[in-house]
Amino acid sequence: MKTQLFGYHHIVFPDGRREDMVVVEVDEQGRYVSHRPLQTGTNGTDASFIEEPFVQWLGGTFRLT
Repeated sequence: MKTQLFGYHHIVFPDGRREDMVVVEVDEQGRYVSHRPLQTGTNGTDASFIEEPFVQWLGGTFRLT
């Protein structure tokens, strides 16, 4: 099964729970497979998000229904 990875500001679950700054994995039909937090690193004293290979940034909100 081939999947794709997309970066979003938020993912919202059917129960209303929300997680921020996530990578969502979807299958060939665009159906949710899994998600995880976007990777972070340090830039001096500040935490910053890392641009990950193979993750297409879409931003916005991914809603699971």
